Amino acid sequence: MTPPLLAGRRLAVVLTALVVGCSLPPEAYDEAAGSTPDAPVAQSADVGTVQLYQTGEEASLPVLFMGGRESLTLAFDWFVADGGRPLTVEFLHLTRDGVPDLLPTEYLTGFERDDLTDYRRSGVSTVPYVHYEYTFPNGRIGFELSGNYRLRVSDGLTVLFERPFFVTEQLAEVRMGFGATLAGGSSGVSIQPAARVTPGPRLDGYDAFQYTLCFARDGILSAPRCAPEPTAVDLAFFQYYLPRDAAFGPPAPLFDLDLGLLALNAQVVEINQATVPPTATLDLDYAEFGGDVQSAVLAPASVIAGAFRDVGTAGTDADYVDVTFRYVPPSGRQTARPVFLVGGFNGWSAAAGWRMTWVPEAQRYEGTFLVKQGRYVYSYVAPGGPSRSGIAIGQPNLFTALVYLRDPQRFTDRLVAVQSSVAQ
Repeated sequence: MTPPLLAGRRLAVVLTALVVGCSLPPEAYDEAAGSTPDAPVAQSADVGTVQLYQTGEEASLPVLFMGGRESLTLAFDWFVADGGRPLTVEFLHLTRDGVPDLLPTEYLTGFERDDLTDYRRSGVSTVPYVHYEYTFPNGRIGFELSGNYRLRVSDGLTVLFERPFFVTEQLAEVRMGFGATLAGGSSGVSIQPAARVTPGPRLDGYDAFQYTLCFARDGILSAPRCAPEPTAVDLAFFQYYLPRDAAFGPPAPLFDLDLGLLALNAQVVEINQATVPPTATLDLDYAEFGGDVQSAVLAPASVIAGAFRDVGTAGTDADYVDVTFRYVPPSGRQTARPVFLVGGFNGWSAAAGWRMTWVPEAQRYEGTFLVKQGRYVYSYVAPGGPSRSGIAIGQPNLFTALVYLRDPQRFTDRLVAVQSSVAQ
């Protein structure tokens, strides 16, 4: 079955066998949480279930093609007592390092910002919210330059959240491969992605030193790792390798939650629909055994409409549920650093509001969080702690290569190719 990586003009996906299974690197969350030069604004506590995907495919990566007909859909909920009001969205162009670098007139066609006017109050949900949807490019917003982008949503005074997306020209062919190595200070095997780039005719005249190739894992595109300049041997072949000290280490395992229907299932062991909001308790998640996530790792984003099986429309009728997560760390011992729940429901961010609580008598961590009905992949991380906190054998991994070209005429990083490959 072809993974739902990108709807519309899909990217080619290569299946590659590895000797080890791995998923999300805990060290990446430090980068995603705020150590980048211009870190995204933290999501407001009044905002829930932010989705950004290729229109028609919730599980796709947020990638647009220059000159294509594809669009991205932004969907989210705002917990406000009134019926909602128009919000503002603006778009920032970034260097590959995540720093805003150009004026809107240099990368946008049409207007510099737009209004979010498609919003509706929730229906039968016990937790009231206002659901927003917005699709772009459109008649008011367009893009004339490839690269890294970030959209910012605000209420006029306060930024509510930001999310990254990408615009690619797809002017080069990328072939990916993987090696295994023992990284210093890490137990287990780390993965070293590599890629060979074949520039198309429209890129004639640029040499290999003008390109930068970055790798991301499992759809976490906000914290990629970039390869150094090619060696003299690799220069002629446009080959790029992630160095050993930047390899993707063995991470914590992933788990899968299906809340599409408020009922018991393999993961949900208790449910109570009589409370407001409804409550659900999940089975124990053991770090030492890992989750049973196979295809779901290819969909790190929240899936709401595609998972909702109750009566009504998912956007406005899906309920929010107080879900209790229970995590047993290795050997049932408290970790030296705080443990956070991360997943599609919070943008894979180790934010303060998603911190787990250690329960000594049960020898595990517990936390209750408000989660919308849908399907999610999630994990537990202790940012800054050991890179290996569980076993993730057999889980597939989605690696994405991003090929940047430093354009001396534009004084910015163009994104000339995006390629994904599934490794297991």
